[in-house]
Amino acid sequence: MFAQPQAAIAEAWNVIVALVKSGAIKPIVAKTFSLAEVADALRYLVEGLHFGRVILTIR
Repeated sequence: MFAQPQAAIAEAWNVIVALVKSGAIKPIVAKTFSLAEVADALRYLVEGLHFGRVILTIR
C-alpha cells in the first residue's frame, strides 16, 4: 500500500475512516489496556497470541 501515491493513500484512509464512523465495518479489538499498563500491553503483543487490535487508553 505504501508504494502507492500519497493522494491514493489519503483517499483510501478517508474511505476507511468513513466506513468505521458509519458502523459499516468494525475493527476487532483483542484487548484494551490503560496507559499505566503499557508494559503489560507490550508483553501481550510480544506473545503474539492476540487476534485484533490492542488498544491503549489515556483516560
